[in-house]
This record gives sequence, C-alpha cells and structure tokens, in this order.
Amino acid sequence: MDLHNIYKILYNEYGKQNWWPAETFDEIIIGAILTQNTNWLNVEKAIKNIKDRDLCTLENIATIEGDSLATLIRPSGYFNQKAKRLIEASNRLDVELIKAQDLWSARKSLLSINGIGPETADSILLYAFEKPIFVIDAYTMRVFTRLGVVLYKYNYDSFQKYFMNNLVNDVRLFNEYHALIVRHCKISCMKKPLCDKCCLKSECKYGEAGAEDSSPTGPSEIGTAI
Repeated sequence: MDLHNIYKILYNEYGKQNWWPAETFDEIIIGAILTQNTNWLNVEKAIKNIKDRDLCTLENIATIEGDSLATLIRPSGYFNQKAKRLIEASNRLDVELIKAQDLWSARKSLLSINGIGPETADSILLYAFEKPIFVIDAYTMRVFTRLGVVLYKYNYDSFQKYFMNNLVNDVRLFNEYHALIVRHCKISCMKKPLCDKCCLKSECKYGEAGAEDSSPTGPSEIGTAI
C-alpha cells in the first residue's frame, strides 16, 4: 500500500487540519492526558474550566489539590484518575530534558510517568515537542485494517512501525496525517462506515467486500481520540 497516496487522497478531500487544537505548549500536554478514553468536546469543557481559573499551565497544575482539580476536569470523565495523572505529570515532566533527548529516550522518559501510555506519550512528543513519531489510535487501526494492511501483529507497536518504516519521518507529515485520519473516521469511516461517501473507497478492501467490521480495538489506552 502506498501510504503517501492515501495521505494525498485524504488531504485533497479534507484539507489542512491545523492540529493540535491548543493555544500553548502546556495546554497540548494537558489536553493529551485529558483526552484518554473520551472525546475532544468533553476535553474542551474541562480545559475551559481550568482556563477560567487561570490554571492552564503545568506549573499551576502541580500546585492544585487533587479534589479541586478533579472537580474542574469532571467533564473529561475518569476525573479522579486523570487529576492524579495530571498532577504527577506536572511534577515529574522535565521539559528541558525531553527537548534535549533523542526521540526514543524522550519517549522512555514520558512512559516512566504513571498514567502516560504510548498514545499519550506520542501525542505529547509529536504535537508539543515536535519530535517525529507517528501517533496510533483506534481510528488509525480501523482505517488501515479496512484498507487491507496486513501486519504480523495488530497492536500499537506494529502499526507505528508500519507507518514510520514506510513514510518520511517528518513532523509536519505525521501531524497532518494523524489529524486527517481522525477527520476521516468522523466523516466516513465510522464503526458503521459510510462507504458510498468514502474518498478511499477505490483503495479499500473492506468497502469492496462489504464485510462486517472486524477491525481490532487495539491496546486498552486507545480510546476515541480527538
């Protein structure tokens, strides 16, 4: 499969997505943690609550009591758990160290923080630190399984290696590609896909076969993304 061709089709269909939807570096990191297992509309509500209190920085988050933060981020779901994760990340995340580290060392540093799994770490690396790593989510697995990608294992690491081994490792490309996949899944490639309206129909094995959805759900961290 020509991944660059798939990208061109998606880009021609939807245009530039202007991701990540945040105003500051810190807000990207906060949003990446809050978006675990929820949708972006709920995250926006939680971030608005934090902003209304002038607390939307890692430095400020680190000083908030857990119960108070949990109340503010309630719209994002799992708010007690996410409050703990945000506070720990705000206390432990060494921004200057991660900036200076190579990609995989930086990823290891993020994964050492409780509550930050592969998808969250990679979102932070790509969108906040602008390091070239491809973010995998349930949408990516859904689209490319339906398109007919064959992998030895259908898990996070296998999908990530597939993209990074077959694309130029470029931050802007990875940023836009991931955003376009999410857009495509919201418009067309849903759980019950609208194949007749799909811009990838001519490339898609699933659309040709009209088969039942058998795409893998992926690792437990993977949720609905943005």
